[in-house]
Amino acid sequence: MIKILVCIVFIGISSFTTAQYSQNSNKELVLGTVDSLFSKTLNEQREIWVHVPAQIEEGEKYPVIYVLDGKDHFYTVTGILKLLEKWNVPKSIVIGIPNTDRTRDFTPTNVPFQRGHASETSGGAANFVTFIEKELQPYVNNKYPTDTMSTIIGHSTGGLLVLYTYTHHPEVFDHYLAIDPSLWWDKEKLVNQSEKLFNASTRQNKSLYVAVANSVGVDTVKVRKLTSEPTEMLRANLKFHDLLVKNKDHLEFTWDYQENEDHGSIVVPGMYNGLRSLFSWYPFPERWRFNTPKAYTAEELTAPFYTHFEELSTRFKREVKPNWQFINDVGFFILTSHKLPKKALAYLEMNLKYYPEESRTHMALGDYYTMRNKKNEAINYFKKAIEIDGNEEAQQKLKKLQ
Repeated sequence: MIKILVCIVFIGISSFTTAQYSQNSNKELVLGTVDSLFSKTLNEQREIWVHVPAQIEEGEKYPVIYVLDGKDHFYTVTGILKLLEKWNVPKSIVIGIPNTDRTRDFTPTNVPFQRGHASETSGGAANFVTFIEKELQPYVNNKYPTDTMSTIIGHSTGGLLVLYTYTHHPEVFDHYLAIDPSLWWDKEKLVNQSEKLFNASTRQNKSLYVAVANSVGVDTVKVRKLTSEPTEMLRANLKFHDLLVKNKDHLEFTWDYQENEDHGSIVVPGMYNGLRSLFSWYPFPERWRFNTPKAYTAEELTAPFYTHFEELSTRFKREVKPNWQFINDVGFFILTSHKLPKKALAYLEMNLKYYPEESRTHMALGDYYTMRNKKNEAINYFKKAIEIDGNEEAQQKLKKLQ
């Protein structure tokens, strides 16, 4: 595969040398690789740009973000993820999809001539979605460490394709991010179809974010009364907004009207806000309560973990657990630094709930009871650790206690 390289020249002193992109022996920051597959549906070889998180953990799987207009937006999405993925969004694989015939692939209906341009090949959106669902996604899932969660991002006509997929084929993705979508296409046909489609499906566990710019400088009240071609995009998007609001009881969506942005400038804020919105459930601010444990009960310290990771498990459609080492370190931090043994035990017992099959969990509890001078309890946990996998450290500590 061909590597996509981003080479940075450092001038002066910089501490930002540990970027999350992979670094090779030539001191080049490798943003991703170029891969490809042949599509029987489209009857052509399709190139994809692939970014996999650096320092991936063995056995770990990652959500996938599919980016339309890949050559234009791949860098932007990976850059935003670099800023957000520590706390605000999960580490993700990014698949950029470069174009071969953009008009063909992104438009749902055939309109041979539109806005002064020939568009004879238009109307191939259904085929393109089939390509993504039946060929591209299986290819990516078989080759890369992907999770079951997926997102699609598109701008302009790419945004039209995002909304076409959301309305007609909502099962293909979990999250939909459309930036200033070209809903004016074919006399707003997709808008006109949407109300019936919204009524026919609840779209449970599907989230939508739509960013809309004001490129014409006319407010949203006045623009609805106009009929000019320059205002047709904003008018179509406002009509789609009205349908979303009408169906808000069974749709999970965010509408982001950015009146100070135009069709081009909205891309970056739309992608940033969109990723924050679609993954609004991912951040976990309550985890830091351990810094002031005296202010909370043991239950108040640990209950947010159970709630949060239950939510993550629902979203990811698999069990998601807190990091064992983090929980263990917090428990002993509260025990040794804050001298709050009952609250420390609540954290260590959290690992017992999530990781009962691991000997280190029982080792930690053995250490806890040893430090608390509770010999019998410590012996029982060390024995359990030995029973699981013959833990040698537990054997040594058990001998000292017996």
